[in-house]
Amino acid sequence: MTTSRINLQTLTNSRFGVWLALAISKHTPPWLGYRIADFGAAITAARRHSPLVRALRANQWVISGGGLSEKELRRAVYEVLHQHTHGLYDFYHNLDRPQEVLRRTDFDPSFAGLFEQVKSGQHPALFLTPHTSNFDLAGRSLALRGLNFQVLSFPRPPSGYQLQNRIRTEVGIEVTPMGIEATQKAKQRLRSGGVVLTGLDRPLADARLRPRFFGRPAPLPVAYVHLALQCGVPMYVVACVSPRPHFYRLVCSPPIWPQPHPDRDSELLLNTEAVLAEAEKIIRAYPRQWAMFYPVWPEVQV
Repeated sequence: MTTSRINLQTLTNSRFGVWLALAISKHTPPWLGYRIADFGAAITAARRHSPLVRALRANQWVISGGGLSEKELRRAVYEVLHQHTHGLYDFYHNLDRPQEVLRRTDFDPSFAGLFEQVKSGQHPALFLTPHTSNFDLAGRSLALRGLNFQVLSFPRPPSGYQLQNRIRTEVGIEVTPMGIEATQKAKQRLRSGGVVLTGLDRPLADARLRPRFFGRPAPLPVAYVHLALQCGVPMYVVACVSPRPHFYRLVCSPPIWPQPHPDRDSELLLNTEAVLAEAEKIIRAYPRQWAMFYPVWPEVQV
C-alpha cells in the first residue's frame, strides 16, 4: 500500500494504530515522545486531501465564521493535530501513573461544585462532552477522584475503539456502546442518582434531524434529550480544555433542564440546540482544541 492510499482515520481507529500510539508513548521519555508527536502532527497536516484533514479544515472554517485564509486554515489544522498528538502522548504515557494524571488535571470553579454533588450519588446528571483537548485523560481523572459513571460510547466500535474502551474500564469507568441495552442501563443509573456521560459532536451518517450548530444544520446526536426528559435530569456540557501545555482542566456549563414540547421533533431540536449553544461557547474559547476528525457539516468543502 502506498502512502497516498493510507486512510489515516482507519489506521488511527484500528487496534494496530492504538497499540502503536500506546507502545511509543509508554516507552519513550517526554522529550522524545513530544518530538514524535510533533512529527506525526506535521506529516498528517501535510496530507491536505485526506478525509481527516478535509474534515478538520471544514470544521475549523465553520467555527471561525468562515473567515480563515488558506494560510490560516493550514495553521489551524496543524495546531489541532499538534495539541491532539501531545494529548495522546500524555494520556498513554501516564496510564500507569495515577498521581501524574491527578497532577496534570484540575477543575474549573464551574465544575468543582458540581463534581462534589454528583460524586455523592444523590445528584443525577447527564454529562455531554465535545471532543476538546484531552477528554480521555480528563475522564480518567474523574474516575481516579472517585466518580462512578457510565459512558454511552459510539455504537459498533472498530477494533481500536474496543481497545480504548478496555483501557477506560481499567479505572472503573463503565463503557457501553450505544444500543437498547446500554440505554436501559443509563436510565437505571440516572434514576438511581448516578451520572451518565456521552458525546455531543460526532456526526451521524443516518441522522434524521439536524440541529443548528454554529448557525448551520448538522447531523448530530439528539437521543440524549430523550434520556434527560424520561429521567427528569439536568444536562451539563462538560469539556476538557488545556489552559497551558500538558495541563488539563474540566469546565462545564450551567445546568440545562430539558423542556417538553408537544411536537416531538421540535422538542428534540430545541433541547439539543440549547446544549449545542453551550458547547459553542467552550469551542469558541478554545477553537484549536476541538479535535473533531469527522465532517460535522458535510456540505462544506474548503
